[in-house]
Amino acid sequence: MILLGLVITGIFVGLLSTFFGVGGGILIVPTLYTFFSYLPPQVVIATSLTLIFFNSFKNVFFFIKAGVKPNFKYLAPIALSMLTGVIIGGKLTLLMDGKTIKLIFSIFVFLIALRTILNKKETNNEEKWAPELNMKTILLGILTGLIGGLISGMTGLGGGAILVPLFIVILNIPFKLLSVNSNTCMVVGTFTGMLTYLLQPTPTFVFNYRFLEMGQVGYVNFSVVIALFIGSSLSSKLGVSWTQRVSPKLANRLFSVLLLVISIKTFVSSQFY
Repeated sequence: MILLGLVITGIFVGLLSTFFGVGGGILIVPTLYTFFSYLPPQVVIATSLTLIFFNSFKNVFFFIKAGVKPNFKYLAPIALSMLTGVIIGGKLTLLMDGKTIKLIFSIFVFLIALRTILNKKETNNEEKWAPELNMKTILLGILTGLIGGLISGMTGLGGGAILVPLFIVILNIPFKLLSVNSNTCMVVGTFTGMLTYLLQPTPTFVFNYRFLEMGQVGYVNFSVVIALFIGSSLSSKLGVSWTQRVSPKLANRLFSVLLLVISIKTFVSSQFY
């Protein structure tokens, strides 16, 4: 039953990561907290980041195959600074208790939802996007990447939930190009986060399922990652198609509602940790 639940969760993660460009951590993390309430949040975060790495890599491949290409030159400073932020965030998380981590997660997701709802700026919907690369855009990109990486390493969000609102408000990236550029940055950032947690000594847990025990390496549970990845692989292409059809305004509203629900649910659960 747990395996089926993870695969179904993965299907929704695949849609979220390609449609909204958020990596799926906003769904993976609270789901894993629900299924495996006895696990330390560090394991949940590490497993989420690992799944997001593989998922983002796959999503970028599908986008490029569909003719939607990331702007690698523009994304380089964002991705590299995100890498640094993930390392710092991951190290900080290893020093915190579970309740604090859950609380931080719920607060950040709520703030993202609030910022998305209050944002009155129209999303650029031009498919041909050619940003000017200068000192200002580079510095803004570095700041965006650091913030996204730091929160990613501390919460397991993957960074996309932070990057997407910043991409809209600060960098003015078109809606149809948000997901491919966000996923590209997450490939770099989450790979670093995955390594940070993999290099930790493997903790001992009492699982109710043998396949879960076999998949634990460091703080990452690859059994959970594989189950989620199977589900996400079934829906990623559909999400890529939706990004080309749904209006930015409707996508923004759906994104806000999803974030509010998840932030409230995680906040409530953190009070009973």
